[in-house]
Amino acid sequence: MVAMANVGTAVSQKNKIVPQKSKVVVQRNNAAAQSAEYSKEYDGIVAVVNGHIITHGDLEERVRLVLFASGGRLSPELKARIYSEVLDEMVSEMLKWQCAKKYAKYAPKGGWVQESAVQSMFDEVAGRNNMKANEFEALLKRNNLSKDLLLRQIRVNLSWMEFVRARFGRSVNISSYEISRTMAEIKEKRHKASFYVHRMFFPAPDPTKEASVLSHVNSVRQMLANGSDFSNIARQFSRGPDAQRGGELGWVYQGQLSAEEDAALSRLAIGGYTVVRNSRGYVILYLRDRREAGQNAAVEVKFVQIILPFGSDRSKDTVEKLLDFVNDMRRSSRNCHEIITKAKDSGICALSEPLSMAVENMQPQFRPIVGGIPMGGFGPPMVTPDGIVVICVLDRKVHHIKDPTAEEVRAQKVGERLSVFAEQELQNLRKKAVVTINEKYELRHAAVL
Repeated sequence: MVAMANVGTAVSQKNKIVPQKSKVVVQRNNAAAQSAEYSKEYDGIVAVVNGHIITHGDLEERVRLVLFASGGRLSPELKARIYSEVLDEMVSEMLKWQCAKKYAKYAPKGGWVQESAVQSMFDEVAGRNNMKANEFEALLKRNNLSKDLLLRQIRVNLSWMEFVRARFGRSVNISSYEISRTMAEIKEKRHKASFYVHRMFFPAPDPTKEASVLSHVNSVRQMLANGSDFSNIARQFSRGPDAQRGGELGWVYQGQLSAEEDAALSRLAIGGYTVVRNSRGYVILYLRDRREAGQNAAVEVKFVQIILPFGSDRSKDTVEKLLDFVNDMRRSSRNCHEIITKAKDSGICALSEPLSMAVENMQPQFRPIVGGIPMGGFGPPMVTPDGIVVICVLDRKVHHIKDPTAEEVRAQKVGERLSVFAEQELQNLRKKAVVTINEKYELRHAAVL
């Protein structure tokens, strides 16, 4: 993604749905005798899930999406491990989709999720990467990725959550007393420090599979250590209710999360992440910002990015010449409008669409730079892996942060409890499923490892 791509982060149903019971079977082809014949050029069926196939091409495309989300910052060893973990996610998504289709007759008119909601989520993903939808689609295309791949993933997860809401919504009761108590606690904790948190969740309900879950968590942690963007990775791997929003929880106060997570946040530095084991599974926390006690205002800026790409030549001499060019534009410009005009006239600079974002929601390395630019001003040149970027601030606004409404509190609590039901239902589906993993693929994967 270019330069500043990471500056930044449903309807209830009343029908009661009771799935039918089915036999639990997991099959594997016994192909030990065929091991001598296996070919590294294999490109056939990788898995069959209740009669529906996952091809090697499907898997490769999905792995490319993960590599794209990670910024390509993965070691060869980690890339090899990612294959089995991505395949596991694809099996889960196929089970979710099969379940949602099976009970489609209980869905509202038009299906579990409207295509407008799918597109809206795609637009949100693009926005979290500081792009318009068409810009993000073009970026996917340049990286040999189809927009439809991401749309399918969004569609499955939104449909699944609507199915879970219809299936278990009547079992989730949030009392008025609980909401009032939570709102009172939030007002009380306004006078304490708070944390802007992103979170990935990896359930571990089965002790016999603890090691497998922890291995998966460690792979994700290594991706983060290699510089992968937290939000993009969360959308691919997290099982939490906020996965499609990049795991973004927003501002939380001490006591809102589990005791284990509270303790970890109090020790975590801004921009850092940590792994926590709580009663339900493993959590990876990312601390985007910390607000001191009593602080209840946020600064929102509207800005444009001037981007001078490196192209194929990224030598030290070329970078210095481009920096001189950018600094000449800065010295001869009195405000953001003048430097934007010069950038347009230069013929070599690209400009982003105007974007609006709270400074506190930006990545820690950009926050002090953008936060220090006055309205109508521009910042220093920033050298990124893809080019040189100058931020031009068109407008600044200070917003006082309001307490959440009763409906917002209720929605958060309902979402948290439905996520528990969702994970239990998925575990049940996996136990009942007939899943065949092609031994030839497993042999190839073992050879790579």
